[in-house]
Amino acid sequence: MNNTIPFKSTSRTIRSEQITVDVSILSVLNHAASPGRRELDSNIYLAAIAPDMELNIIMEEDAPHILPCFDEEDATIAIKGAPLFISYNPAQVLTLAGKHYLTGAVIFYRTDSSNHIVSLTVEDVYRFQSYLEMQSVTLVADGQELACICID
Repeated sequence: MNNTIPFKSTSRTIRSEQITVDVSILSVLNHAASPGRRELDSNIYLAAIAPDMELNIIMEEDAPHILPCFDEEDATIAIKGAPLFISYNPAQVLTLAGKHYLTGAVIFYRTDSSNHIVSLTVEDVYRFQSYLEMQSVTLVADGQELACICID
């Protein structure tokens, strides 16, 4: 009896042919950071992506609805060169052929010099998209496709 799971790495994209910043994402982040606004936007904007969801801007208060362990029992990955992080559920990591793949929802966020979570900028979203472009992979087993993020 063969208990191995045949898999092959296919496309390097996740949920789209090409990952691009959506106009609504730009609109939300530009509006939040607009210097001409009379009142300060006190909302903290993060980004989220999941196997059943495109990259979206969310408010910090909504993060636990997407990733229940956010800021509690989550694991994080630091993005090189900036105070940017990926939060994920360590129970949703698939190990296959010696590599580790995130299979569930993730939250992208930024911290300030005091390690407090602050709103993302448009540049941050581009940086996360570049990360996704490089690290996203679709695993195929028995004709089933699974969009993942390789964390190795």
